[in-house]
Amino acid sequence: MQSKVPRIILVEDDADLRESIMEGLELSGFQVAGVGSGREFYCKLADDGPFAVAVLDVGLPDQSGLVLAEYCRANTTMGVIILTAHDSEEDSCKGYDAGCDLYLTKPFPSRVLASAITRLVERLPATHGPVGGQNSSRTPRWTLDRTAWKLFTPGDEIIALTSREMQVLTALLETPGEPVTRDHLQRLLYPRCDEYTGRALDALIRRLRAKTSQSGGEPIPIKTVHSVGYCLSESFAIL
Repeated sequence: MQSKVPRIILVEDDADLRESIMEGLELSGFQVAGVGSGREFYCKLADDGPFAVAVLDVGLPDQSGLVLAEYCRANTTMGVIILTAHDSEEDSCKGYDAGCDLYLTKPFPSRVLASAITRLVERLPATHGPVGGQNSSRTPRWTLDRTAWKLFTPGDEIIALTSREMQVLTALLETPGEPVTRDHLQRLLYPRCDEYTGRALDALIRRLRAKTSQSGGEPIPIKTVHSVGYCLSESFAIL
């Protein structure tokens, strides 16, 4: 059973500041997971999610926190707080345009952040999982028949799948709504992980999207997560 204590994920590349913020939030009664990059954020969501609120720094080493905010807003029901040293009006507008619920500038009292998270959690839905994931009550529009290697589209078309297409979909369905890294998919599909197999993976995803969008159909909901990999943005029924 999921704990009633709000679970927070903090993304901050400054290790000392990260530890300080985590300590303050834990003293305020939150469970906190801290990571230092966008890649670690996506992996933590896949391995240890869901979380109630994401607290994001903007200036991360591999990806802007604004991109992470956009991902959270499009793929999860988490609350999003941006915590950054960028304090201009334009920066603040970019944060809200990316989908954050609150934009706080450094430095800040730890009590302010704790109070902001408390108020935000009170306004959030009861579930904080992936949109279209296991916690969603929405009826799946796509169906995967793993025995017959067939995909049934929302338009009732039947798409025959290759073995590698099946492997990709099966891997993505193991963590619905959360990204699967390119390295993981390449090692799953091919005997090695290099630039050549990276291009082969991208080509496979393009072909799969094309197969499902032919004759006016809609493309399969596989989203590209920049610098990380791929994820499903809708749930699938599985036969």
